[in-house]
This record gives sequence, structure tokens and C-alpha cells, in this order.
Amino acid sequence: MIDGMISYPGGDSMTSRKQLSTLIALLLGTMLVLAACSGASSTTTTTVEASPTPKTAPTVEKASETKTEETTPTEEASPAQQESTASTEESASSQSQTTNTADDTPLIYPLQYATLEEYQSATGNSITSFGEAPMLAEKVSQGELPPVAERLPKEPVVVQPLASIGEYGGELVGPTTNPTCCGWDVIEARLQKLFTIGPDLVSIIPNIAKGYDVSDDQRTFTIYLREGHKWSDGEPFTAEDFRFYFEDVVSNPDLTPVPPPLYLAGGEMVQFEVVNETTVRYTFAEPKPSFIIALASEVGNRGYLPAHYFKQFHIKYNPDADKLAQEQGYSDWVELFNAKKTPYNFTWDLGAETDPYAPTLNTYVFVKEDSFGNKYYERNPYFFKIDPAGNQLPYADTLRSILVEDLQVQDLKAIAGEYSHYGWGKLLNVPTYRDNEESGNYRTVLVPYERGNEYAIMFNFTVDDPVLREIFWDPRFRQAMSLAINREEINQLVYFGLAIPSQAAPTVNSLFFEPWMPSYFADYDPDKANQLLDEMGLDKRDADGFRLRPDGETLFLNFQVSVPEEAWQKIGELITDYWNAVGVKTNFKIIDIGLYNELRDGNAVQVAAWAFDVTDIEDISNDLTNLRPYWGARASGHPWYDWLRNNGEQGEEPPQEIKELWDLGEKFLSLPYLSEEQIAVGKQFYEKAFKPLYIIGTVQRPPQPLLFKKNLCNTPPEDTNGVWSWAYRQWVMYMPEQWYFASDGVCP
Repeated sequence: MIDGMISYPGGDSMTSRKQLSTLIALLLGTMLVLAACSGASSTTTTTVEASPTPKTAPTVEKASETKTEETTPTEEASPAQQESTASTEESASSQSQTTNTADDTPLIYPLQYATLEEYQSATGNSITSFGEAPMLAEKVSQGELPPVAERLPKEPVVVQPLASIGEYGGELVGPTTNPTCCGWDVIEARLQKLFTIGPDLVSIIPNIAKGYDVSDDQRTFTIYLREGHKWSDGEPFTAEDFRFYFEDVVSNPDLTPVPPPLYLAGGEMVQFEVVNETTVRYTFAEPKPSFIIALASEVGNRGYLPAHYFKQFHIKYNPDADKLAQEQGYSDWVELFNAKKTPYNFTWDLGAETDPYAPTLNTYVFVKEDSFGNKYYERNPYFFKIDPAGNQLPYADTLRSILVEDLQVQDLKAIAGEYSHYGWGKLLNVPTYRDNEESGNYRTVLVPYERGNEYAIMFNFTVDDPVLREIFWDPRFRQAMSLAINREEINQLVYFGLAIPSQAAPTVNSLFFEPWMPSYFADYDPDKANQLLDEMGLDKRDADGFRLRPDGETLFLNFQVSVPEEAWQKIGELITDYWNAVGVKTNFKIIDIGLYNELRDGNAVQVAAWAFDVTDIEDISNDLTNLRPYWGARASGHPWYDWLRNNGEQGEEPPQEIKELWDLGEKFLSLPYLSEEQIAVGKQFYEKAFKPLYIIGTVQRPPQPLLFKKNLCNTPPEDTNGVWSWAYRQWVMYMPEQWYFASDGVCP
């Protein structure tokens, strides 16, 4: 139970909360109207343009199909031309001032074309010269950099901006509460993956890589790089960077004691091959279509490192690597190498840079960290993308990360207008954001958070307590605990009625959504919940009115969680009350994330909760981890997971229904991506994954407030049909490289 709230069924806290709910609904009426007017699209289940279900896997360019002749500028752009993209090639600029789709409908997300040839084929326009930012043009004139045409790859990506060709200059600014991790507003403003997700939210499109081929048997993947692509320090980006990573890092037991699942199929390590300087090939022992999706979903799956930079830290290439490590305060070369590699690991690690100008393919390069922990970045002079006028992106010159004390200070700085963009606002603070838009010189946009559930609960089916195990595994218990939750009240009290009360389920945008899923055992029915619990034999009560276990002990749930969001805490407190009200004594406690992770990974939690990040792309790229052991919060069935992953050689054998779920998931993952057969098997898997209520949900798709400086252009408009989702790495879909600051303060 929660301090200050009575914990017996039917107590006064329930009555007072219902009265509070009514009062809040009345007081917030005006606010709801304002929020709905500014973000009405986020309260409905329309939004993303859905592509027709393809009958075969998406067509992917082969190397021969993506090759284009080298584009040589007809003449070097003059400094005057380089000062503003408005001065670049008039025909390209004019045709792109307002960027709509071919049928003249506004874009939801910016578009990108894999090559100049693809861009010309799609639009009929050619790009014959290139422009660059004044800060880089100055370096060219001083002999510090080669001309832009020599810095770009032979076949750059062409980005169609959301609204208009931009202007160079200005600084993007965002916050972080952690000096080394998770400052998403800054990390995702520079993040570039090998492949990326298309605007339909399901297709895989080229990004750093120029293209890929997949063999018919889904075992062999050939990846094509861009000729002339360079790291931020000007060194070539080639197949050698992939070879070094695979042979000298992934395959080195000192650096990688356990092979990453990404490179395993059928218990065997993938075979890697360098075909030529711009082509690499991976061949698996069994079909693994999820491989290419993983490369497009998470930067940590990149498959390469800057070999020219990392060889100095590797004992194979530098016999004095141990000495170098000790000079820098590390015990040996392995510790040094892994420390240097941290900023090249996963998305959340990108803020851990320590070496100024360490080579990157990202949009911006780390420059320095000041004494307050703020970090500074400047544009990558060798960045591989251009706009339709031939201007090298990004438009903004620099990027800055502001280290703040906590989430409250982070929000206050947003309200004060200290950031160029802010994606971590609280829905509870929307009225405050609106009231301060003029003084902070920003605007507020609401977009739906696209994932399976905002806060989902799971019971640990392999908890050490055998009595709790039996209770948790009984489907009637999970049905009862779900029916005891008042999702509509949660929606009103926490999300002002703007979310969608829902069971844990795919959203309507999923290929595997079924109409029964959101409402499945999701009605608020405490009478039915009590009936189910009584039928289980939990009908006896202690002196305080709580239910007794079969062994005579009070049925007690230790609901320990870590919550990075205030809304999650409120939901946890409400759920605790609901469960206490049906006689299941529950204690809700917030603990440190480190302790939570330790308990979770050690199979030591009873009840866990986290966001349920279920989307089609996320599910496949993560090998269905959210939908089978150890499920969404990574907190249930760890021994089962170990048994299933290791062919029964480790862990604990799970029940037959879990083995069947696992096997069906493996079949789903082995089929060609988006094929008719994969979708059909996927529907079977999703039904088998959701009907037993292994995960219990609360609400879906609450609006996420996004704040933008009023003169920051090519950012989502107030009536956007776009979504916000970790599965797509949030800001990445909106391509911050094409954002720009309007010099006259007015966006088109």
C-alpha cells in the first residue's frame, strides 16, 4: 500500500478519488478543449498513412541498380551562394520551396532518396552542383578542408525537406539529466543508422548504406556502401570498417565473451565476407530476415567501427596497447578499448563521448565538454546527405547538450525557452506550456505516443515463491487483476481523457491488430474480478479483509518499480488501490533503477511494470522479446528464457504453452519480412501472445507534447499526423538534419 492511503477494500481513498476525478474533469474542461484543438489528431486512431499489404518482401535496390555516374558540379559555388541556400541553384530551390508528395498532399515526415539517380527518377529533377555551410566554406578557402564535392560520397542521400529548402546557421539545443546517457533531444538530433525506417513505418530504406540484397532463402545479406563515403575526419568509410568490427571485436573473446544474438542463427555464428571495398556479405546457418530490420532499428547493430581510429587501442595492431591503457588509467587494452567503444554502442550510449573529434558518420561531431557537463557538437563536414538544391546537410551549424539537475529543472528550462526543441514534456504541463509560448518563443505540438501500452504490468511466473507461482500462472488471476483496473479513471486523472483506455495490445496501425485486443478483459468490473479470485480458492480473508493464500498467509504483492515518468508513478499508485480494493494486498514502492535492474535480472521481482514498446518493427528487430519470455519489462520468466535460448542446457523448462509460443515466434521470425505467409503466421503468434494476458495494459497512445522554437522550420506542424515512438527512435523520423532557423523568424 501507499503511505497516506488506506489499504483495505472499499476504503475512503476510493470514494474521495472518484470525487476528485469528477472535480478535475470539470476544472480541466477548458484545458481539454484547448488541447484537443491544438492536437485533435492525437486523440483519434487515424494518422499514419498505411501502405497496402505487400505480397512479397519490399523491393530492395541491388548494387547495379543503385549505381549512378559521378556528379561533378558545373562550377564551384561562390561564397555568396554558400551563405544561404536561397542562393543555390534556382530551379532546384524553387521546385522544392514547398515540399509535398507527388499527389500534392503535405508530407507527414521528410522523405529521402537513396541516390541521385533514384531522386532524379522519382522527381524528374537533377542535381548537378553542391552547396555548403559558410562555416565550412571558410575552411575550404583556408585550405583546411577539400571542396564539398570531394567531401560528399559519389552517391549522396537526397532529403526532401518537410516543408521547404532551409537556411544554414544556428544551434540546436536540448537537455539531458544524465552526463553519459539518454539525452534523446540531442542524441537523436545527430543519430544515423545503417538503414532506417521509411515514412510508412514498416519499410526498410537505405541510409548510411546505399542498399542491400536478401537471398531467397533469407540466409544471405549483401550490403552495399557508398563509394567515396568518408568518416568525419576525412578517412574512407569502407568494408575494412566492417571486417575490423566483425573479426577483431565481435569474434575476439576478450572483447566479446558472449557472441551477440544479432550474429547468431541456429546456434551458429554468421559467416562474414568482404566482397570488395564497398560490399560486405553475411551468411547465416538458418533464415534470419530480422537481421536487416535490426540494422535499421538500432544504431548499436551497425556492424562497423572506424578501424583507423580503434586499431591504436587493439593489441593486434598496437603491441604497446597495454602500455597506452595504463597511461590513460586503465588496467589493460581490453578495458581501454571498451571504454573508447562505449559511445559507439547503443542509442543510449551516444552521449558518453570523451574524445574530441572522434570519427563518426553521424550528423554532428563531438567537440568538447565544459565544466558544467554541457557538451558541444559541430556539423560533420563529410556528412552524406544533401537537399534537392544540392546543399549539404545539416542546416544547423552546431548542437549543444545542456546537463540539468533533474526532470523538474529540465521542464522549467523548456518553459523558459532555453531549448530549440524538447520532446520530453509532460502532458500534465500542457496548459503551462501553452501559457508560456509567447514569452518562451516556442510552440507546442501534440503527437500520439505509438506503442502497445503506456504502462503495462507483468507478474513474474518464475518467482521463487512456489505459492505465488501457482497463483500468477492461473489465467483467472490475471483476468481478475486486469478487470480490477479502472482504465477510464486512469485516463481521466493522468491523461485528461486524451489517451485510449486499452489492454496491452498492438495499436491500430499494426499489421497484427485485431479489434478484440484493446478491450480484452479491459472493462472495469471489480465484481467479476472478485468472482474469479473466489473461484481460484482465494475466498478466505485475514482480519484486515485481505485475501489469504492456499498456505494461509496473506496474499501480498511487492510491487517494486523504477519510474522515469511522473505519469507512471500515478498509474502505479492507482493500480495499487484497485488491487487492494479487491482484497489483494499490494505495496507500491519506487526504487532506484540500478536496484530495479539488479532484482529484475536476478529473477527477484514479483510484479514489474514498464512501457510496452510494441510496434511491428520493434517486435521483429528485438526477436519478439516484448511478447515472450522475459516479456516487456524484462522481468518475468528469466529461467524459461535461458532454457529456450540454450536448447534446454540452461535455466528451467517452461510449460508447454510457452514452448509453443516460442516456437511459433521462431517460425514467424524466419519468414520473409512482410510476406503473406509471415503476416498470416504473425497473426497466429500475436493471438497466442495476447490472449493469456501475460502482460496487462492500462492506456494507449497518450499525446506527447513536443516544443519547438517558433523559427525552427521543417518541424512537425500543430496538425501533424506523425507519431512519437521509441521504435523509430522518436526524433529520427522527423530528420533533424533538415530543420533550420528562419532568419526572418517566420516558417513557411
